[in-house]
Amino acid sequence: RAEYARRGFFEMTCLAGINLCLMTFGVSKVRHTGRTPGSTRALCLFLGLVTEFLAASSIAKMAMYIGSYGLTRLRVLTTVIMVFLAITTALVCIWLYLPKLQYMQAVMLLALSIGAAVLWLDVDTQVAKYNVRAYQSGVLETVDISHLRSLSDGAVPYLAELANDKDFAVAGQARDA
Repeated sequence: RAEYARRGFFEMTCLAGINLCLMTFGVSKVRHTGRTPGSTRALCLFLGLVTEFLAASSIAKMAMYIGSYGLTRLRVLTTVIMVFLAITTALVCIWLYLPKLQYMQAVMLLALSIGAAVLWLDVDTQVAKYNVRAYQSGVLETVDISHLRSLSDGAVPYLAELANDKDFAVAGQARDA
């Protein structure tokens, strides 16, 4: 399952990248007079909408995967990249009809903001917190103690919570971790 999901993510990312390049290259090549022909804008908008559909379906599948198996650092970062691609595609689609929009500056600001947020939020701590809370509330049937053990020190308080779990196997593994 993980290999299938990984392959799907890379395929979606490649298609999104190709579509974004085609959109920006196509518009830049025909915009000699300052206006892009309507047919070019419509074709580029179609590519953008297809890319948005791919991103939305990939994000939905990832949400289902997280709901069933919990969070991992890789799942969080993959979702962040998919959201970034979706917003970038939306900015390019807007740029098609508002050519004065400095979309590349907006994309760079978005990338910096997302990068800072990911660093500030401490992904490992958030992963441990989500998985333990989801397990305790019954959303997840099991909790992967070995995965929590592989995370940074931010996971320790959440492992400590599991040390007193009603499931003796989980409590024992958490104490060992």
